[in-house]
Amino acid sequence: MSILVTIEHTVEELNSILIALAERPFKEVAALISKLQSHGQAALAPTRAADPAPAVDPAPAADSATPPAA
Repeated sequence: MSILVTIEHTVEELNSILIALAERPFKEVAALISKLQSHGQAALAPTRAADPAPAVDPAPAADSATPPAA
């Protein structure tokens, strides 16, 4: 029988947990690491999708390369 428990952690806390798990033998923790990563990515996906793309200026202004007049 499996019981599901929901816990909340910051990204920094989850990264610390993953670092600690990485010190264990891979065969003991591989499934848990994979599950934590997939849940973390799923939780962050809506946040990433809501973030507006940064504005990118495709070309610098023509006068930006001209030194100021003295």
